[in-house]
Order: sequence, then C-alpha cells, then structure tokens
Amino acid sequence: MDETREELDRTLARLEAVWDDIGLNEEQRKERRHHFNGHIVNLCEKIIDDETALKTRITNNIERNTQEILKLSEGLGIVPEDAVDGMTLLELDTLLQERVDHLLQLKEQRMDTLRLLQEKDEGICELLCETPYYIPAGLIPSLEDIKSVEDHVKTMETEKEEREKNFRSLKAGILKFLELLEQPPEDSFCQDIICSEDDDFPLGKAYLQQMRGVHSDLEFRVHENEVKSLELREKINWLWIALEIPVEEQQAFLSTAPKHTPSNIAKLEEELERLRLLRLQNLSVFIEKLQEELATSWEKCYVGEEERKKFLDQQPDDASEEVLDAYEKEVHKWKQHYEANKDIYILASQFMDLYNHMLELEERAKDPSRLFNTRGGALLLEEKAKKKVRTELPRVQESLLESGRVWAEQEGRSFHINGVPLEDYIRVLWENYDVKKEAEKNKRQVKGAQEVKRPGLHNPKTPAALTNTKKRCREGEDTASTKKMKPGVSLFKSPSKSTLRSPTKTPRTRPLTERNALLCPPPISSSDTSLHSTISYDKFEDNLRSSRECLNSTTLDQASSEAERSFL
Repeated sequence: MDETREELDRTLARLEAVWDDIGLNEEQRKERRHHFNGHIVNLCEKIIDDETALKTRITNNIERNTQEILKLSEGLGIVPEDAVDGMTLLELDTLLQERVDHLLQLKEQRMDTLRLLQEKDEGICELLCETPYYIPAGLIPSLEDIKSVEDHVKTMETEKEEREKNFRSLKAGILKFLELLEQPPEDSFCQDIICSEDDDFPLGKAYLQQMRGVHSDLEFRVHENEVKSLELREKINWLWIALEIPVEEQQAFLSTAPKHTPSNIAKLEEELERLRLLRLQNLSVFIEKLQEELATSWEKCYVGEEERKKFLDQQPDDASEEVLDAYEKEVHKWKQHYEANKDIYILASQFMDLYNHMLELEERAKDPSRLFNTRGGALLLEEKAKKKVRTELPRVQESLLESGRVWAEQEGRSFHINGVPLEDYIRVLWENYDVKKEAEKNKRQVKGAQEVKRPGLHNPKTPAALTNTKKRCREGEDTASTKKMKPGVSLFKSPSKSTLRSPTKTPRTRPLTERNALLCPPPISSSDTSLHSTISYDKFEDNLRSSRECLNSTTLDQASSEAERSFL
C-alpha cells in the first residue's frame, strides 16, 4: 500500500508541476484533481471487479471439479480423495483439476481396454455364433466389468480352440470316409466343409452338429461296407478252402482288393459269384462239409437230439441248392447263437470237463495197482487233481447256474442244454450220480456177503503180531495205508447240497424204492469227456419217464453173480 501511495503522490506532484507550467488556478486544479480521483476510483473498481470475477471463476471451477470428481469416482467405482485443509482457492482449484485429469485419464484407459476386449469378444462370438458379453453403452466400466469381459473372452477362446479341434477332427474324418466311399461331396454343405479354410468356416454349435450328422452318416456307410466286405471275405475264404483253391491264387486276388472300398467290394462280389458257380458243380462235397461244420456247432451249443432230428428230417436226401442254403443258414444261426452266449457255453464246457475228470479220478481210485506204481509222484499229482476238482467244480457250477438265471431273466425263457433246462439238467445229472454210487455200494455189499458165506472164510487165521516198530491200532480201526488200499471206495464225496445240488434234490438217505422212479444210468466211462457223451436228451427222457431199468432185487442178484464169477 505504501508503494501505491508513494506512486500516487509522485503522480500528483508531476501533475502539479504540469499545472504550474500551464498556469492553472486553484479552481481549475481542483476540478482536475476531482477527475483524477474519479479515474483512480473507476480503475480500482474495475480491478476489484476483475479480481472478483476471477475469484468467482475459481470458485466455480472448484465446484465443477468437485462434482466431476464425485461423478467420475462413482463411475470408476473408486472412493474420492478427501480435500486438503488450509489451501487457497487457487491451490485447491489446481489440485482438483489435477484429480479430474487423472480420473479422466483412468476413464479413458478403461474405455480403451473395454473397447479392445469387446472387439475381440465380438470377433470370436461371431465365429462361434454366440452372443457377446453385454455392457450398456455410455457407462464407465468398472474393474469387475473389465474382469467379466476378460473372463468371457478367455472362455470363448477356449471354446474356440475346442471347436476348432472338433472341426478339424470331423473334417479329417469326412475326408477319409469320402475317400473310402470313393465319392465326391454330396451337397453344398459338405462341399463347403471340404473347400473352406479352417479359419473361415463358422464354428457354431448348429454347424458342428450338422457336421457330426454328416460324419455319422458317412461312418455308418463305411462300417456297412466294412461289414459287407468282411462277410464276403469270410464266405470267399470258406469257398477257397472247400474248393481247395491254391494259396498263391488266393494271395494274388487279395492283393487286388486289400480295402473295403466299393470297388474292392465289387471285386469280392465277382469272386464270390465265380466261386458259387464252382460250388454248384460240387454240391455234395459242400453239403458234407457243412454237415461237419453244423455237427461241430451243435456240439458247442449242446443242441438236443430232438432239435437236431427235427432239422435233419426236413432235409431231403438228394443234394440240391436248397439243401445247401438250408445248411448254410443253420450253420450261421448256431454260430451267431454261440457267439451271443459264449460265456455260458464256456462255463458249461468247464463244468463238464471237471465233472468227467471227477468220474475219471474215482474210476482210477478203484484200481489198487496204482498204489504200486508211484514213480514221478503219481499219487501226489492225483491228490492235487482231486483237490482242484473239489474246489473248482462247485464254483464253476454256481457261475454256470447264475449265468443261466441272468440269461433266462433277459430272454424270458430257460437256457437249455441238450434240450433240457439248465437247472433240471444239472439236478438230474447229480441225481443219476447218486443213484450210480448207491448201486455200486449195494453191489459191494452183496459181494461182501457172498464172500463171507464161502467155505474157508469163517475162521481166518490170526494175523501175525505187529513188530515193535509198528504203531498198533485200536480194535476195529484201519491204518492210513490200509484205508488207502481199499479198492472200490469212492474218493469223492457227493458234492455239497448247499453248493452243487438243486434245492429239489432227493436226499441220499431216501429208500431205494423211491429211487426207482429215476433211471439208473449205465456206468460212465472215464474216456467220455463231452457233455453229450455224459447225458443226452434221450437219457433225460428215459430218466424221467421209464422205469424199466430201475434197480431191483433181480438187478442186484445179477450184479452179485457177475461179481462172484469175476472173483472166482
């Protein structure tokens, strides 16, 4: 202020000097001083107005920047910074402006990031025929929005990679199938698949599903050709063997048709037709081969005699193409039946092998001479074989019966062996076994009674006393060696009722008269190892309906007479 006052004083002094030079009187000078003061006042007022306006602008800027900061902070999802106390308006205005600029820069960065992500998302979604991630326009994206778009882009990229992989796989498969089918693309869609670049073809779910449909159709047709080709090759191979075609000729033909393509199938059909013409010239030979093959299939499937006879009775004696076709169909039918039920038939074969092995071991145990031929550990091997049979036979039978029950539930009918339901077959098999063992027991008892009645056997000599090195046995007890050497004694007990026998099995303790309702089968040779040789449909029918061969006193008398003659 002092400087201003001094400046005004100097100005007035200069004016006074000028006025002195002009010669103005006091009145004039007074008037000019008044004008000077007026100018000074006006200038000061103008300056004050300007400064007041500046203050107002600064205040307005502060207010506007404050609102902008609040708005940007809300849009950006951040908390605005607190104001700093003790600052002038200019300092506050500068600080707020800096904050606004920073928030605007942050907003621009987010908008740029969102724009780039949306462009990428839209491009991928357009290729995948999917909807892009939606964010309303004009809004400042939050960090969560940016993260959501980034996640969506990553998901779409992963989906794109997976679909591209599926597309390439389907395309390669379609190309391969078209090559195997020896045909061009059938329609425009298939043409687009083959001709388009991998990056240009749409990867929408509908397109891929349509591709899968085309792929499946072509694959099915290729599989049909493969099945047809294999069937033709099997028939051709069978005819080659039957016609005794040289191997060199066979290999030469196969080299011309190594694949399952239509052209190769046509060659196979031509070869089959040629072989069929040759077959017609040798019908009787082919029918004989089919009869042998059919007999083998019947044996494997345990077909009953009645069903076999029914088919054979339908075939005339003369060789003809109709007879040949009938045998071919029958062989094919039983082959398919065996393959469909292979597990059950394998169990049945295992069961009968074990059962017949058990009979063989029992027959072998009746021969006392085996006790003197023990080289190579024969008795030890025999004992191991018995143990194996005792362990495996119940297990295999249970598995066989369970498989038969499952099959019956699925098919709605019983599984048959030799024309008899499986459970009945096994039940009667064991009943016949019990009857046979009972007959052998009665035979031994009759033989023993007859030997006791013979002269010279009532007063046997007292046996020599045992040496001190021998361990004495109590009265009525046999030594282990004596037990082993008893001929005719079964080495196998009848299988456990709970394990092997049917719940309806007649107990072994029933009277002999009750057993006469069942047929006593002839002794089973140890050499008979097949299921059919052990028991057949006719034998089952006899067991169930005939009583002509039942055990009676006459049978026992005959057995006793034969035993006595053999003994003498």
